[in-house]
This record gives sequence, structure tokens and C-alpha cells, in this order.
Amino acid sequence: MGLASALSTALTGLTGAETMIDVIGNNLANSQTVGFKASNAVFATQYLQTGSIGAAPTANSGGVNPRQTGLGSLVVDIRPDFTPGTIGPSASPTDMAIQGEGFFQVQAATGETLYTRNGIFTTNAQNQLVDASGNRVLGFGVDDKFQIQESVLVPLSIPLGASAVAAPTENVYLEGVLTPTGDLADTAAVVESGVLGDASAPRADSSGTTISVAAKDPAAPDDSITGNYSYMVTYYKNGEAESRPSVVLGPVHVTDGRVQLTDLPTPPAPGADGEFPAYDEVRIYRNLSDDPNSFYLVDTVSPGSNYVDSRSDAEISDLATAGNQPLDLDGPTINPGTRLVDVVRRDGLTYEPQFTTGVLEFTGDKGSRGLTTRQLEITEQTTVQDLVEFMEDALGIQSTLDDPSHPIPNSINNIPGESGTLPPGVSIVDGQIRVVSNNGVDNAVSLNLSSFRMTAVGGAVANPNLGFGNVQEAAGQSAVTDFVAYDSLGVPLNVRVTSVLESRTGSTTTYRWFADAGGNDPLHGADLSVGTGLVSFDSEGNFLSATNTTVAVARQNTPSTSPLEFNLDFSKVSGLSAGSASLAATRQDGSPAGSLSSYTIGEDGVIRGVFTNGVTRDLGQVELARFSNPSGLVQRGLNLYAQGVNSGLPIQGEPGENGVGSLVSGAVELSNTDVGRNLIDLVLASTQYRGNSRVITTVQQMMDELLNLSR
Repeated sequence: MGLASALSTALTGLTGAETMIDVIGNNLANSQTVGFKASNAVFATQYLQTGSIGAAPTANSGGVNPRQTGLGSLVVDIRPDFTPGTIGPSASPTDMAIQGEGFFQVQAATGETLYTRNGIFTTNAQNQLVDASGNRVLGFGVDDKFQIQESVLVPLSIPLGASAVAAPTENVYLEGVLTPTGDLADTAAVVESGVLGDASAPRADSSGTTISVAAKDPAAPDDSITGNYSYMVTYYKNGEAESRPSVVLGPVHVTDGRVQLTDLPTPPAPGADGEFPAYDEVRIYRNLSDDPNSFYLVDTVSPGSNYVDSRSDAEISDLATAGNQPLDLDGPTINPGTRLVDVVRRDGLTYEPQFTTGVLEFTGDKGSRGLTTRQLEITEQTTVQDLVEFMEDALGIQSTLDDPSHPIPNSINNIPGESGTLPPGVSIVDGQIRVVSNNGVDNAVSLNLSSFRMTAVGGAVANPNLGFGNVQEAAGQSAVTDFVAYDSLGVPLNVRVTSVLESRTGSTTTYRWFADAGGNDPLHGADLSVGTGLVSFDSEGNFLSATNTTVAVARQNTPSTSPLEFNLDFSKVSGLSAGSASLAATRQDGSPAGSLSSYTIGEDGVIRGVFTNGVTRDLGQVELARFSNPSGLVQRGLNLYAQGVNSGLPIQGEPGENGVGSLVSGAVELSNTDVGRNLIDLVLASTQYRGNSRVITTVQQMMDELLNLSR
């Protein structure tokens, strides 16, 4: 059996050498394969022929060792070497290398999760991160707010150019000097319209009345007048507002005589709605011979009657006499309930309607800076009170109720003939629309002809001329700044912050700030104001505190998050002395909409996208896995491994945790094949093969000798 066993033993050596050469050849063939792990062939003795098991030592013998003859070798394991390969740079930002024991996880076409150390990745047509075989790289995705969701592994995507993001403003940082010097802002600008009339009451109709010269009354020869006279008549009812006067009757020249008015008008009967009084008398007014533009009451008579006038100029113009009065050319003035379509303004002796059904555009000025145009839809039922409230909102005038903790102060009243203080807001005073600004020069409201633009239902455009003019100038130290904030959709919103010197004591200086936003979009109304509060400084000009610093901009009629809330940071504003107050918004943390332009992958595996607006957002996170026995993984080719029965379960973790290693982006892990060592092993394997071949040759020669003995 000896020679036969020698042949089989040598054959196992040949087989083992062949296997070793196969392993070495595979290692060398993949010496340039990214992420490749070389393998080693592990040999062991196959079988043994035991001649004796030996003997234990005795008193007479030192013992005998076992006598065994080996019957060859066996490749018991081809063991992958998972030592890290060298990290080399890559030109692609999607390429990654692992420093540690982890594996990338990819999803095969069958849905099976496979594992690889090859970090050469790219994006497909769906912007998903894939390997060279199209397997999708797995990790944690993000929700619609770009928050990483660590609940389930999903294919990662990098949507360059497709994904868009905007950042709403959360903080606005202000700088400047709010000086304690200068006048206190205790006086507001006041503007008033001209007197506005109510056309719902009828105008006296004198079209049927005639005027003529009459001779003196022989019974009263002294009752005569001389001069050029004109007349106007009105409808009257005791205790009610008098109607607008008629058109002018005359003139007529009389010398030492009288003037007769025939067929004075009869007032119309009021409708069921009682929109004007039930007039029951007619009043007659006449000018003075030396003042053709001033009309005074002559007499009150019955409708439809005739009247002969002989009252002297001195008699009717003496306002100290009870019952005497000048003609109110404006007639009944507006009140809160007056319909806008009934509002008229007198121009000389004509009355111009100011509004019609349609859309009114209103653009005011505040502090010599234009405000955002607001619109009011005017219907047949829209009233003057609606206009008053609309104007107050559109001008951003804030009242005491806007800061109940620190009430907004009223203004000093310097209007002649008035006393007390003026609360901020829009109101009706003696038939005029009065606008009282908030205190301070930079809060001063001004209105002009272009402030109002009326587009009628039919498309006709006109500029209502309400005759606004200044009746009180603003006073007080103030400063203003404009900046742009962004809502959750990236829509830019113009915001204005005005600060006025409200008070000062021996130890503190206090400014009040007002915030307006043209993009404020409440559910109802047109309010521009979005906040107010106080800013205080100590005796050394240091910032002490600020109140109500959260500004809330309503976005009710837009799909963005409402309200947009952001904080005003006054901490860098100084309270030191300066020639004038100044304020500037130096930066804010919001941004407009931007698309994904680039990205980076960190050591923690987080893919951070950089958008064209400068905003960065997380796009996902690469998740790695390791195994207790990576040598137990089953190789699938293409640098892929599958979980094996002896590999253990995958232990997942974020890069840098759970021993999975960290990531290097823009790099790849090179093959860990040691070419020099494998060449040496190749020499050893070939020597092994050659040696076992010699054994077979020797056995052959010995068998030949045995055969020769028989001859």
C-alpha cells in the first residue's frame, strides 16, 4: 500500500497547489479592483495512517511515540482578508471610502440587500445614488422639511437642479445709534381732507324760480336795497341738516328798490328708507353788494311761495343778531354711515362725486417713503366708515390697543381752536377725514392727489381729489430702516421698522419701534402694521431691553405658513449720543427659493445639499453595516456580498458609530492585494507543485523497478 498511498498523497499536494495558485491568481487579477479583498488558502493534513499509537513510559522503558504516516493535504478554508485597503482620491463627489469595518448597503434588482466595500457611486436618471451595476445605495431619507428619518432604509437620492428650498426669516439683526438727544417724539403729523358732502340729501331745485326787480313799497319807502344781487335757496326742516344750496339765481341789478322771487321750489318727499329729512320750509340766501361770494340768510318761507326781498346788507350780515347766519355752501356733510357713492366735494359752486362702484387703490406716504398700495372694493353699500378703517389699516397707523402693556401715547394738539390730545388714527371731524399719524417725523403721513385711484366697474379711471392738506407738522427724533424678509415659500416681503424717541429720564432712554409690512395679508382688512414695542438704553448707552420683538406677518391668503414670525434683535444698537438717530438691518437669516446646485458627504454619512440661495439642507444619510464574522459572507461577484449562515446578522449604524467606521467622500478604497507577497506565494505554490510531481515521478520509477524484477 505504500507506493499507492504515496501517489494519492502527492496528488493532494498537486490539488492544493492548484487551488493556491487559483487564489493567488484571483488576488493578482483584482489588484486594481476598488474595494477588493484578497483571500488566502488555508491548508490542513487530510488523513493519517497509524502504525502504532505509541506506549507510555514504564519502569523499564522510556515510552514510545505514535507512528503515523500522513496521507496528503486539504484546503480547509479560503479566507478573505478584510484588512482596510489604501484610501485614494477620486474626482467624483459621490465616491466614498470606508475607514473601518463597515460595508455599504445596496438594494439589488430583486429587492435583496447586498453589501460592498466598493464606494464608486453615481446618480441615475431618477437622481438615485447607485453603484456600477445599478444597485441602489441605501440609507436614511428626509421628510418634506429635510429632517432625516431614521425609521427605515430607503434608496438615497441627490436631486441636483430639481429640488428647491426656501428659508423663512427667523431673525433680523439691527444696528445703529438711537441717540438720547433731540426732541421727544410727542407730536404727530395731521392731515385733513376738504369738507365732504353727502349727496343722498337732495339739492334745492330752483329751476322754476324766477327773479325780478320790484318797486319800493309805498307803505315802507325806506325798505329798499341797491346793488347787484344773486340768490341761492335751500330746503330746511327745524332740527335737521339743511340741504345743499341751489344753483345761483341772478344776478339782478336793483337801485333803491326790491327784488322779487317767484315760485320758490317745493322739497321732494323722502323715500321709505328716510335717507333725507322731510323738508317743510325753504331758506333764501343773498350775497352782499360789495361781496358777491358771501351769502347770508334773508328769510325762511313756505315752499312754493313768492318772496320780496328788501333787507339791507348790514341787516343780514350782522351775525350778532339772532337768526342771522352765512350760507353753508357744502351742505350736509359726511358721517360714518354715508355711502361712498354719495360723497361729493364742492369746487366753487359745483359738487363733484368722488367715488363710484369699482376698485379704489390707495397709496400713502409715511416719513416721505411710499407705502404699499392697498385696494378697497366699493359697492353701493360701502360707507365712509369702511373707508376710514381701510385708510387706517393701509397707512399702518397703530393705536393704544396694539400695545396694551405699554400703550402708544397720543399726540400734542397744536391745531388752532382745539385742545386736549390727538389719538392716532383716522376719523371724521366736521365733515372732514382727519388722519393723525403716530408720533415722530418718520411716522408722518402725507396724502396727495395720486394717493387715490378709482377704477369704475366699466373701466373708467379717475383720481378722487379729497383735498388733503397738512394741519399739523410732526416733531421728534426718529429713524427708519427697510429690509426684505422671506416667508416659507421664499416670497420676499418688504418690512419697515421706524423708531421714535418716546421718553428719556436721568437713567434711561426709550425709543418706540413700529413695524410695517406691505406683504401683510390678514384674512380680513388691509392692515400694514405688524408689531410695535419699546427699546431701552442705560445711562452709558448700553442696550437694556426690548419688548414685543416678535414680528408677525399674516399670510392668510397665500399657501405659505401663516403667520411668518421673526425676531428683531436690537442688542447691537447703541444708545450713545449722535447728531441724529440711525437704524439699519445688517442681516437676516431667511432666503428666497433656490435649487440644489451642489452637495457634500460628511464623515457621518450625511449628504448636505447646497442650494443656489446659499441655504444648506440635509438630503439623506448613508447607513453602514458590519458583521461579527465578515469572513462568513457569501461573495456574489461584482464586489458584492450577501449575508451568510456563518456571518451573523448585520449590525447597522451611522458612520462613526457602532464600530462601522467613518466615511471619506471624494475617495475610494483601493484593493488590499499585496502583489509582492502574492508573487512569493506563487513561487511557493509552484515549488509545492513541482515537489509533489517529483514524488509521483519517484513512485513511478520504483514501480518500474518492481516490474523489472519479474523478468
